[in-house]
Amino acid sequence: MPIKVLLDSSPLHNANAIRGVGVYTRFLSQALAKKKTEVELMLAKKLDGSFKPDLIHYPFFDLFFPTLPLIKKGRTVVTIHDVIPLLYPQFYKVGKRGRLSLVKQKLALKNVDAVITDSESSKTDIAKHLGVKMEKIHVVPLAGNPEIKAPSDDTIKSTARKYKLPQKYLLYVGDINYNKNLPQLIKTLKFLPKDIKLVCLGKNFFPQDIPEWQWIEAQIALSDVAKRVKFITNLAGNDALALSAIYAGALAYIQPSIYEGFGLPILEAMSAGTPVICADNSSLTEVTSRSAIVVEEAKAENFAAGVEQVLVWKRTDRKKFIERASKHAAKFTWAKTAAATIAVYRKII
Repeated sequence: MPIKVLLDSSPLHNANAIRGVGVYTRFLSQALAKKKTEVELMLAKKLDGSFKPDLIHYPFFDLFFPTLPLIKKGRTVVTIHDVIPLLYPQFYKVGKRGRLSLVKQKLALKNVDAVITDSESSKTDIAKHLGVKMEKIHVVPLAGNPEIKAPSDDTIKSTARKYKLPQKYLLYVGDINYNKNLPQLIKTLKFLPKDIKLVCLGKNFFPQDIPEWQWIEAQIALSDVAKRVKFITNLAGNDALALSAIYAGALAYIQPSIYEGFGLPILEAMSAGTPVICADNSSLTEVTSRSAIVVEEAKAENFAAGVEQVLVWKRTDRKKFIERASKHAAKFTWAKTAAATIAVYRKII
């Protein structure tokens, strides 16, 4: 008999739809829906009397907003991707209401049957900072967007024209939160030839009155690289072809983070045929294995040294590195994520 699962679809209908939580919910639900002999899936924002699930899966967990019911409505699974704001509280100001919500969320967690997270690194943090027992936390790795693939040369060229991309550029895709370490990424340009530019892609790369943007502006001024940084904010979330081309046209993709719960853009860059550079911290080495240039510390000088490695490669060296990374990224699939998630369902049933 298939397990009847209600997957809370809230992230597909709010601001999270284009963020990591929405991406996770969309691709997980699609993969689960294909396993009809194992799961009878219903996507809904709340319980419907016509569907009586064996368990409810909340694919999101907000630390500072009460997203998890205090009183269980049945067997419950919740996905917690990371607890980064609790690791750097001085950079994530939440106020009294947020702190109160965190207390409620911790209480609600005591009643869940299982917690799913993306990495061993996040598992350790969840146990430490949210008080969840280690045996209740299950690591289920994610996968990149399956539509991100190495594009044709013509697609790369036409996309470069459309978005006015520099001839030689490094790439970053994501948000501007403190843990992303963007000032050090921008500073990296200081140590590289002046014809190398930086492209930052994400919806939050625009002037705004928040510390994160002020740090970006300050570092651009300090490093004197205003003409070498390009921001792209208008790429449609579902335009996988253009995103693939922007990845593929880059000299390298840099994940400058000092901490990540997983790091989906790393797998996407690998799938598109772009060398990845990141630091040896948190979950990043779990995700990259030996298929990226991993530097010791997330500092500008180290990222620049990684780029210098890429610049001296011969064409055959770059091809071999990209092929190895592409094979590594192909090991992460949503079918595997769904299968591991179903294994958690079976355990609590």
